[in-house]
Amino acid sequence: MNQYRKLVPSLLVAAGLGTLFVAPVFAEPECDPMRGRDYRHEQYSKNMEQHQKMLHETLKLTPEQEPGWKKLIDSEQPMRAADAAKREDWSKLSAPERADKMLELSKVRQQHLSDHVVALKAFYATLTPAQQKSFEDFHAGSRSGMGGKRGPGMNKVEKAPATQKP
Repeated sequence: MNQYRKLVPSLLVAAGLGTLFVAPVFAEPECDPMRGRDYRHEQYSKNMEQHQKMLHETLKLTPEQEPGWKKLIDSEQPMRAADAAKREDWSKLSAPERADKMLELSKVRQQHLSDHVVALKAFYATLTPAQQKSFEDFHAGSRSGMGGKRGPGMNKVEKAPATQKP
């Protein structure tokens, strides 16, 4: 019993010191969903520029194809749903108003995508068959995000022949 009386104060001191080191972690909770948005947008833009540069070098475009390339790149620019000055506080909107707002934003995104598809088809039509193959190889594979994307021609995985089990 005497050992426990010596152990209890030591445990209390250790717990108190541990609280001092852990308390700052809980002082400022970082649960804002918009936190880091600018950083993510910046990273996305850098990745997009790198992707476009690699594709441009791979395709070896002629001067006649450059205007189509420019239109395609312009159509790929990320949309800003709203300017910072135009942002609304959605919490002040009723549920039907938020639904209308989401539908409106969805239509804007749909139009942006339609414009991109038109530019893509126009550019693709200007490519030679060899360039079209390079374009296809460059974009082949999983679309699970740019993080898992490999360089051109590296998306094809050679599969070993399946072995038969007796």
